[in-house]
Amino acid sequence: MFNKGLSLAQAPNISVPFRFFLSAPLFGIIIGLVIIFSPYELVTNQYSNTAITLVHLFTLGILAMIIFGAMQQMMPVLAGAIIPKSSLFASIVHISLILGTLSFCIAFLFEIKLLLPFAGIFLTISFFAFFLIAIKLLFKVEYITSTVNAMKLFSLAGFIAVILGLYLIYGHISNDIGSKHYLFLNAHMIFALLGFAVLLIMGVSFQIIPMFYVSPDFPKFLQNKFPLIIFILLIVFSIFTIFEINILALKIILSSLFIIFSFYALYSLSNRRRPVFDVTLWYWKLSLVMFILSMLIWLFIPSYSSYLLAVIFAFGFLYALLQGMVYKIIPFLAWFHLSSKGHFKIPTMREMIIEKHIRIHFYFFVSSLFCFILAAFFKDIFLHLAAILFIISNLYFFINCLGAIKKYSIIAKKDPMDLSNFS
Repeated sequence: MFNKGLSLAQAPNISVPFRFFLSAPLFGIIIGLVIIFSPYELVTNQYSNTAITLVHLFTLGILAMIIFGAMQQMMPVLAGAIIPKSSLFASIVHISLILGTLSFCIAFLFEIKLLLPFAGIFLTISFFAFFLIAIKLLFKVEYITSTVNAMKLFSLAGFIAVILGLYLIYGHISNDIGSKHYLFLNAHMIFALLGFAVLLIMGVSFQIIPMFYVSPDFPKFLQNKFPLIIFILLIVFSIFTIFEINILALKIILSSLFIIFSFYALYSLSNRRRPVFDVTLWYWKLSLVMFILSMLIWLFIPSYSSYLLAVIFAFGFLYALLQGMVYKIIPFLAWFHLSSKGHFKIPTMREMIIEKHIRIHFYFFVSSLFCFILAAFFKDIFLHLAAILFIISNLYFFINCLGAIKKYSIIAKKDPMDLSNFS
């Protein structure tokens, strides 16, 4: 399941992914607060400063935060791509991502244009550092798997999204927002969401679902061909968008590929060889159903439904899946690192985060998602209720993750050779 020649020494310090995972729900809380104190019309207007702030609190503060944390663990473990000076690298990427996200969002939310250059600098440091190292290491990997190939394409798509994003920031700084600005914005969104996010999720799913859930493998054609086909389509899609060429046929093909992937993933999760109940399956299955629904909305419902599409795709698909993934990764890493240090008396993966607490978090998260969806039709009252539930959901997510990390820290401080631990 893992790359050939893997050793425990390849994994970075456990603090590397944990700092990113703990930061994400804090940005989720900020999202809830911004929604509570903002008018409905500004939240749902995709071109308002409030909406731009919310989108980037999610894409930078949650999506990129979790992906960067997970990739710094998965690159060495799944691909054998070892990041040199991993703790220093993680600190640079993490701190600059936080500062860049906050300065960007404050600049737009409070119209403090002076902060935009600082946002551009910090985000450039974070994203360039991550993607240049990722591209360099991943393209040197000798033992190639479908996951490694998807990681390569993810890093290229992410790098393109960053270049386009910097162009858009420059447009705001220089007040040069011409007719092409929104066309480049669409290309930026396509590479950021369908490239950076979805390509990685697909590639990681090829390994994570069979490994963690003892499920059937994805078909070889899907594993080996889909990511490359999608990447090529994203390039063509973006070119067509910039030159204002009709993209309906490409939308149909892309949506169909994503829906096929989702059905195979649901099939794999529903046909586990060891069908023991696992609450994280709820997150995965919800996510995949929301992905299918978002693709159908993208295809068949007019563009004025952008708020509904954003909620279902971002929260329903991406955030649900990322939370389910983190609930698997943190217990696994805690057990993995403690075992490698020689500890014998350690909690099982299921005991690292109590299942009851994950369920409670799931109920709050689904309730917030349901209210966000209702807000598309019934406006203010459900939007504010959704924001409150979303804040509670993220608090639960943070507390659950922190609890597992504390358990790890307590055991890690003990001497593994101290037999009194067995008493």
